[in-house]
Amino acid sequence: MNDLYPALNEESDEALFLDDEPASPVSSDKQVLFESTLRQLLPHLGSDEVKIVVTQVMVALKLEGILGVDLSPRDKRMVNVIKESILMEPTKKREALRLAQKLLK
Repeated sequence: MNDLYPALNEESDEALFLDDEPASPVSSDKQVLFESTLRQLLPHLGSDEVKIVVTQVMVALKLEGILGVDLSPRDKRMVNVIKESILMEPTKKREALRLAQKLLK
């Protein structure tokens, strides 16, 4: 999941990938698909931070093949745990919201 949520350098707002490995074509394709999917979904979410973060989490998990068509109770708990971990950590929350803001421009 690190390649789907780039860390943002607070000084320059440039995306920095958390791993030092060059992006593979597959992860690059997933990143493009992740961003294009969010560009389509984000305008319908308004400014609700929880909805924005949940959408990012669900799209990432779907692209990784972790979530299927139907969400089981276990899937819902997993999404909720990830969402809460992002919202409770100021740096992660800021990163997720910056990404959303960037994609809306």
